[in-house]
Amino acid sequence: MRDATIEVVKEVINHPNADRLDICTVLGYKCITKRDQFKVGDKVIYVRPDSVFPDSEWAQEYKKYSQKRVKAVKLRDIWSEGIIIPFTALPKEISETIKDYHVGEDVSELLWISHYEPPTPTDISIKGELPYGIPVTDEERWENLDNSELPYGELVDIFLKIDGQSNSFYRHFVEKTFGVLGRKHELKLEISNNYTNNVSRYDIERKLTEFSEKYRISLSIRGESYGIGIQSIKINPHSKLSNGWAMFSVYLIDERRYARKGDQFYFLNVAKEMDLPTVKLVEENVILTPDLIKKYSEDLKELYGKPFEGVVVQYSKGSFKIINKHYDSNK
Repeated sequence: MRDATIEVVKEVINHPNADRLDICTVLGYKCITKRDQFKVGDKVIYVRPDSVFPDSEWAQEYKKYSQKRVKAVKLRDIWSEGIIIPFTALPKEISETIKDYHVGEDVSELLWISHYEPPTPTDISIKGELPYGIPVTDEERWENLDNSELPYGELVDIFLKIDGQSNSFYRHFVEKTFGVLGRKHELKLEISNNYTNNVSRYDIERKLTEFSEKYRISLSIRGESYGIGIQSIKINPHSKLSNGWAMFSVYLIDERRYARKGDQFYFLNVAKEMDLPTVKLVEENVILTPDLIKKYSEDLKELYGKPFEGVVVQYSKGSFKIINKHYDSNK
Protein backbone atom coordinates (compact mmCIF):
# COMPACT_ATOMS: atom_id res chain seq x y z
CA MET A 1 0.00 0.00 0.00
CA ARG A 2 1.53 3.31 -1.13
CA ASP A 3 0.58 5.58 1.76
CA ALA A 4 3.28 8.23 1.35
CA THR A 5 4.99 9.05 -1.94
CA ILE A 6 7.13 11.72 -3.55
CA GLU A 7 4.85 13.90 -5.69
CA VAL A 8 4.73 17.30 -7.38
CA VAL A 9 2.27 20.11 -6.64
CA LYS A 10 0.23 20.50 -9.85
CA GLU A 11 -1.90 23.52 -8.99
CA VAL A 12 -2.22 26.14 -6.26
CA ILE A 13 -5.22 28.45 -5.89
CA ASN A 14 -6.37 30.71 -3.09
CA HIS A 15 -9.05 29.31 -0.83
CA PRO A 16 -12.20 31.27 -1.75
CA ASN A 17 -13.39 31.48 1.85
CA ALA A 18 -10.15 31.93 3.81
CA ASP A 19 -7.50 34.62 3.36
CA ARG A 20 -4.73 32.53 4.92
CA LEU A 21 -5.32 29.25 3.11
CA ASP A 22 -4.55 27.78 -0.32
CA ILE A 23 -5.91 24.75 -2.14
CA CYS A 24 -3.12 22.61 -3.60
CA THR A 25 -3.62 19.78 -6.09
CA VAL A 26 -1.43 16.68 -5.85
CA LEU A 27 -2.32 13.74 -8.10
CA GLY A 28 -6.13 13.95 -8.11
CA TYR A 29 -6.39 15.13 -4.51
CA LYS A 30 -7.19 18.63 -3.25
CA CYS A 31 -5.37 19.60 -0.05
CA ILE A 32 -5.82 22.76 1.97
CA THR A 33 -2.55 24.32 3.14
CA LYS A 34 -1.27 27.57 4.60
CA ARG A 35 -1.21 30.50 2.18
CA ASP A 36 1.97 30.56 0.03
CA GLN A 37 3.39 27.44 1.69
CA PHE A 38 3.70 25.67 -1.67
CA LYS A 39 4.00 26.65 -5.30
CA VAL A 40 3.39 24.78 -8.55
CA GLY A 41 6.23 22.37 -9.29
CA ASP A 42 7.30 21.88 -5.67
CA LYS A 43 8.51 18.38 -4.90
CA VAL A 44 6.75 17.20 -1.74
CA ILE A 45 5.66 14.16 0.22
CA TYR A 46 1.99 13.37 -0.15
CA VAL A 47 0.34 11.30 2.59
CA ARG A 48 -2.87 9.67 1.40
CA PRO A 49 -6.16 9.26 3.24
CA ASP A 50 -6.34 6.21 5.52
CA SER A 51 -2.66 6.57 6.43
CA VAL A 52 -1.42 6.47 10.03
CA PHE A 53 1.40 8.72 11.23
CA PRO A 54 4.12 7.34 13.52
CA ASP A 55 4.87 8.65 17.00
CA SER A 56 8.08 10.29 15.75
CA GLU A 57 8.74 13.85 16.85
CA TRP A 58 8.58 15.26 13.31
CA ALA A 59 5.09 13.78 12.83
CA GLN A 60 3.45 15.29 15.90
CA GLU A 61 2.45 18.49 14.09
CA TYR A 62 0.45 16.41 11.61
CA LYS A 63 -0.70 13.68 13.96
CA LYS A 64 -2.54 16.09 16.25
CA TYR A 65 -5.06 16.58 13.45
CA SER A 66 -5.13 12.88 12.49
CA GLN A 67 -4.84 10.86 15.70
CA LYS A 68 -6.42 7.70 14.34
CA ARG A 69 -5.93 8.06 10.58
CA VAL A 70 -5.74 10.67 7.85
CA LYS A 71 -9.24 11.35 6.53
CA ALA A 72 -11.22 13.90 4.53
CA VAL A 73 -12.08 17.13 6.31
CA LYS A 74 -14.09 20.13 5.22
CA LEU A 75 -12.47 23.50 5.88
CA ARG A 76 -14.52 26.59 5.12
CA ASP A 77 -16.82 24.62 2.78
CA ILE A 78 -13.96 23.07 0.77
CA TRP A 79 -12.91 19.43 1.06
CA SER A 80 -9.31 18.58 1.90
CA GLU A 81 -7.95 15.05 1.48
CA GLY A 82 -4.55 13.86 2.60
CA ILE A 83 -1.60 15.87 3.86
CA ILE A 84 1.24 17.55 1.97
CA ILE A 85 4.58 17.59 3.78
CA PRO A 86 7.53 19.75 2.68
CA PHE A 87 10.96 18.13 2.82
CA THR A 88 12.01 20.82 5.31
CA ALA A 89 9.57 19.44 7.90
CA LEU A 90 11.53 16.19 8.12
CA PRO A 91 14.69 15.41 10.08
CA LYS A 92 17.76 16.46 8.09
CA GLU A 93 19.02 12.92 7.56
CA ILE A 94 15.70 11.88 6.01
CA SER A 95 15.32 14.96 3.83
CA GLU A 96 18.87 14.45 2.54
CA THR A 97 18.09 10.82 1.76
CA ILE A 98 14.97 11.53 -0.27
CA LYS A 99 15.91 14.77 -2.02
CA ASP A 100 16.97 12.88 -5.16
CA TYR A 101 14.10 10.38 -5.12
CA HIS A 102 11.96 10.27 -8.24
CA VAL A 103 8.33 11.37 -8.35
CA GLY A 104 6.09 8.47 -7.41
CA GLU A 105 8.61 6.70 -5.18
CA ASP A 106 7.16 5.20 -2.01
CA VAL A 107 8.60 6.58 1.24
CA SER A 108 6.05 5.06 3.63
CA GLU A 109 8.49 2.64 5.21
CA LEU A 110 11.24 5.25 5.51
CA LEU A 111 8.87 7.59 7.36
CA TRP A 112 7.17 4.82 9.36
CA ILE A 113 3.83 5.78 7.87
CA SER A 114 1.44 2.83 7.73
CA HIS A 115 -1.99 2.06 6.31
CA TYR A 116 -4.96 2.07 8.65
CA GLU A 117 -6.45 -1.36 9.20
CA PRO A 118 -9.73 -1.75 11.12
CA PRO A 119 -9.44 -3.87 14.27
CA THR A 120 -9.40 -7.57 13.42
CA PRO A 121 -12.13 -9.63 15.12
CA THR A 122 -10.76 -12.01 17.72
CA ASP A 123 -12.76 -14.98 16.42
CA ILE A 124 -10.61 -15.39 13.32
CA SER A 125 -8.46 -18.48 13.16
CA ILE A 126 -5.78 -18.05 10.51
CA LYS A 127 -4.73 -21.03 8.42
CA GLY A 128 -2.01 -19.30 6.40
CA GLU A 129 -1.21 -16.76 3.70
CA LEU A 130 -3.45 -16.20 0.68
CA PRO A 131 -2.96 -19.26 -1.57
CA TYR A 132 -2.37 -19.66 -5.32
CA GLY A 133 -1.22 -16.08 -5.79
CA ILE A 134 -4.65 -14.67 -4.95
CA PRO A 135 -4.02 -10.96 -4.23
CA VAL A 136 -5.16 -8.84 -1.31
CA THR A 137 -8.47 -7.13 -2.11
CA ASP A 138 -7.72 -3.47 -2.59
CA GLU A 139 -9.34 -1.07 -5.04
CA GLU A 140 -7.31 1.93 -6.19
CA ARG A 141 -8.77 5.32 -5.38
CA TRP A 142 -9.57 7.39 -8.45
CA GLU A 143 -7.42 10.25 -7.14
CA ASN A 144 -4.31 8.08 -7.51
CA LEU A 145 -4.88 7.64 -11.24
CA ASP A 146 -3.79 10.01 -13.99
CA ASN A 147 -6.51 11.39 -16.24
CA SER A 148 -5.10 9.20 -19.01
CA GLU A 149 -5.72 6.14 -16.82
CA LEU A 150 -9.34 7.00 -16.06
CA PRO A 151 -11.78 5.62 -18.67
CA TYR A 152 -13.52 8.91 -19.39
CA GLY A 153 -16.07 8.53 -22.17
CA GLU A 154 -16.36 4.76 -21.68
CA LEU A 155 -19.39 2.84 -20.48
CA VAL A 156 -18.98 1.77 -16.87
CA ASP A 157 -20.96 0.03 -14.13
CA ILE A 158 -21.21 1.63 -10.70
CA PHE A 159 -21.67 -0.47 -7.56
CA LEU A 160 -22.31 0.46 -3.95
CA LYS A 161 -19.25 -0.03 -1.74
CA ILE A 162 -20.10 -1.85 1.49
CA ASP A 163 -18.24 -0.86 4.66
CA GLY A 164 -17.62 -4.35 5.97
CA GLN A 165 -14.93 -7.05 5.92
CA SER A 166 -13.31 -8.50 2.82
CA ASN A 167 -14.42 -12.14 2.54
CA SER A 168 -13.52 -14.37 -0.41
CA PHE A 169 -13.87 -18.03 -1.33
CA TYR A 170 -11.80 -20.06 -3.78
CA ARG A 171 -11.96 -23.34 -5.60
CA HIS A 172 -8.92 -24.81 -7.39
CA PHE A 173 -9.97 -27.02 -10.28
CA VAL A 174 -6.82 -29.18 -10.53
CA GLU A 175 -6.16 -29.64 -6.82
CA LYS A 176 -9.88 -29.85 -5.93
CA THR A 177 -9.41 -27.55 -2.95
CA PHE A 178 -11.88 -25.09 -1.44
CA GLY A 179 -11.14 -22.36 1.07
CA VAL A 180 -12.27 -19.23 2.87
CA LEU A 181 -10.27 -16.01 2.82
CA GLY A 182 -10.14 -12.79 4.78
CA ARG A 183 -8.41 -9.79 3.27
CA LYS A 184 -4.87 -11.03 3.90
CA HIS A 185 -5.11 -14.65 5.04
CA GLU A 186 -6.75 -18.00 4.47
CA LEU A 187 -8.93 -19.03 7.40
CA LYS A 188 -9.63 -22.38 9.01
CA LEU A 189 -12.90 -23.62 7.59
CA GLU A 190 -13.84 -25.53 10.73
CA ILE A 191 -13.80 -22.42 12.96
CA SER A 192 -17.13 -20.57 13.09
CA ASN A 193 -16.91 -16.80 12.55
CA ASN A 194 -18.31 -14.02 10.35
CA TYR A 195 -16.25 -15.29 7.42
CA THR A 196 -16.80 -19.03 7.51
CA ASN A 197 -20.48 -18.78 8.46
CA ASN A 198 -21.22 -17.50 4.96
CA VAL A 199 -20.25 -20.87 3.50
CA SER A 200 -23.30 -22.61 4.95
CA ARG A 201 -25.47 -19.48 4.80
CA TYR A 202 -25.25 -19.38 0.99
CA ASP A 203 -24.20 -23.00 0.24
CA ILE A 204 -21.05 -21.56 -1.29
CA GLU A 205 -18.83 -24.65 -1.29
CA ARG A 206 -21.30 -26.69 -3.34
CA LYS A 207 -22.10 -23.85 -5.75
CA LEU A 208 -18.50 -22.84 -6.29
CA THR A 209 -17.35 -26.44 -6.74
CA GLU A 210 -20.04 -27.13 -9.33
CA PHE A 211 -19.18 -23.94 -11.20
CA SER A 212 -15.46 -24.75 -11.15
CA GLU A 213 -16.08 -28.26 -12.47
CA LYS A 214 -18.51 -27.10 -15.16
CA TYR A 215 -16.10 -24.56 -16.64
CA ARG A 216 -12.90 -26.36 -15.62
CA ILE A 217 -11.46 -23.23 -14.02
CA SER A 218 -9.84 -22.20 -10.76
CA LEU A 219 -11.34 -19.03 -9.36
CA SER A 220 -11.95 -16.93 -6.30
CA ILE A 221 -15.25 -15.16 -5.75
CA ARG A 222 -14.55 -12.02 -3.77
CA GLY A 223 -16.97 -10.10 -1.64
CA GLU A 224 -17.80 -8.27 1.56
CA SER A 225 -19.22 -9.58 4.84
CA TYR A 226 -21.48 -7.15 6.65
CA GLY A 227 -23.94 -6.97 9.51
CA ILE A 228 -24.10 -6.85 13.28
CA GLY A 229 -20.65 -6.78 14.86
CA ILE A 230 -18.85 -5.75 11.65
CA GLN A 231 -17.50 -2.18 11.30
CA SER A 232 -19.92 -1.04 13.98
CA ILE A 233 -19.78 2.70 13.61
CA LYS A 234 -22.82 4.92 13.90
CA ILE A 235 -22.78 6.13 10.30
CA ASN A 236 -22.50 2.63 8.76
CA PRO A 237 -25.96 1.40 7.66
CA HIS A 238 -24.71 -2.12 6.87
CA SER A 239 -23.61 -2.68 10.48
CA LYS A 240 -27.28 -2.60 11.52
CA LEU A 241 -28.37 -5.35 9.10
CA SER A 242 -28.56 -9.08 9.65
CA ASN A 243 -25.23 -10.71 8.87
CA GLY A 244 -24.66 -11.44 5.21
CA TRP A 245 -22.26 -11.38 2.26
CA ALA A 246 -22.24 -9.82 -1.21
CA MET A 247 -19.96 -10.60 -4.17
CA PHE A 248 -18.03 -7.78 -5.84
CA SER A 249 -15.49 -9.44 -8.15
CA VAL A 250 -14.12 -12.68 -9.57
CA TYR A 251 -10.40 -13.49 -9.69
CA LEU A 252 -9.26 -16.05 -12.27
CA ILE A 253 -6.44 -17.93 -10.53
CA ASP A 254 -4.72 -19.56 -13.51
CA GLU A 255 -4.83 -16.37 -15.59
CA ARG A 256 -3.81 -14.24 -12.60
CA ARG A 257 -6.33 -11.53 -13.39
CA TYR A 258 -9.76 -10.23 -12.49
CA ALA A 259 -12.68 -10.88 -14.81
CA ARG A 260 -13.77 -7.45 -16.02
CA LYS A 261 -16.92 -5.90 -17.46
CA GLY A 262 -17.76 -7.71 -20.69
CA ASP A 263 -15.92 -10.89 -19.63
CA GLN A 264 -17.71 -14.24 -19.55
CA PHE A 265 -16.83 -14.53 -15.86
CA TYR A 266 -17.67 -10.93 -14.88
CA PHE A 267 -18.94 -11.25 -11.32
CA LEU A 268 -22.52 -10.30 -12.22
CA ASN A 269 -22.65 -13.26 -14.61
CA VAL A 270 -21.06 -15.64 -12.12
CA ALA A 271 -23.29 -14.56 -9.25
CA LYS A 272 -26.41 -14.94 -11.38
CA GLU A 273 -25.52 -18.48 -12.43
CA MET A 274 -24.54 -19.45 -8.87
CA ASP A 275 -27.56 -17.69 -7.35
CA LEU A 276 -25.42 -15.62 -4.98
CA PRO A 277 -25.97 -12.02 -3.84
CA THR A 278 -23.88 -9.13 -5.18
CA VAL A 279 -23.19 -5.59 -4.10
CA LYS A 280 -25.94 -3.26 -5.31
CA LEU A 281 -25.72 -2.08 -8.92
CA VAL A 282 -26.29 1.69 -8.75
CA GLU A 283 -25.84 2.57 -12.43
CA GLU A 284 -25.22 0.31 -15.42
CA ASN A 285 -23.61 1.24 -18.75
CA VAL A 286 -23.26 4.90 -17.85
CA ILE A 287 -20.64 7.14 -19.47
CA LEU A 288 -17.85 8.07 -17.07
CA THR A 289 -17.28 11.81 -16.70
CA PRO A 290 -15.58 14.03 -14.10
CA ASP A 291 -19.04 15.18 -13.01
CA LEU A 292 -20.06 11.58 -12.36
CA ILE A 293 -17.05 11.10 -10.09
CA LYS A 294 -17.82 14.35 -8.28
CA LYS A 295 -21.41 13.23 -7.82
CA TYR A 296 -20.44 10.23 -5.71
CA SER A 297 -17.39 11.84 -4.11
CA GLU A 298 -18.84 15.18 -2.98
CA ASP A 299 -22.36 15.97 -4.14
CA LEU A 300 -24.29 13.08 -2.60
CA LYS A 301 -24.48 12.53 1.14
CA GLU A 302 -26.76 9.50 0.88
CA LEU A 303 -27.74 6.72 -1.50
CA TYR A 304 -31.16 5.14 -1.12
CA GLY A 305 -31.74 7.37 1.90
CA LYS A 306 -28.66 6.19 3.82
CA PRO A 307 -25.02 7.28 4.21
CA PHE A 308 -22.65 5.36 1.93
CA GLU A 309 -18.91 4.71 2.09
CA GLY A 310 -18.51 5.13 -1.65
CA VAL A 311 -18.89 3.31 -4.94
CA VAL A 312 -16.73 1.07 -7.13
CA VAL A 313 -16.52 1.72 -10.86
CA GLN A 314 -16.09 -1.34 -13.08
CA TYR A 315 -15.06 -1.06 -16.73
CA SER A 316 -13.60 -3.28 -19.44
CA LYS A 317 -9.97 -2.95 -18.36
CA GLY A 318 -10.15 -2.42 -14.63
CA SER A 319 -11.87 -0.88 -11.64
CA PHE A 320 -11.40 1.87 -9.08
CA LYS A 321 -13.20 3.28 -6.07
CA ILE A 322 -14.74 6.64 -5.30
CA ILE A 323 -14.81 7.35 -1.56
CA ASN A 324 -17.63 9.58 -0.37
CA LYS A 325 -16.10 12.51 1.49
CA HIS A 326 -19.12 13.06 3.73
CA TYR A 327 -18.98 9.46 4.98
CA ASP A 328 -15.20 9.41 5.31
CA SER A 329 -15.11 12.59 7.37
CA ASN A 330 -17.54 11.08 9.89
CA LYS A 331 -15.88 7.70 10.37
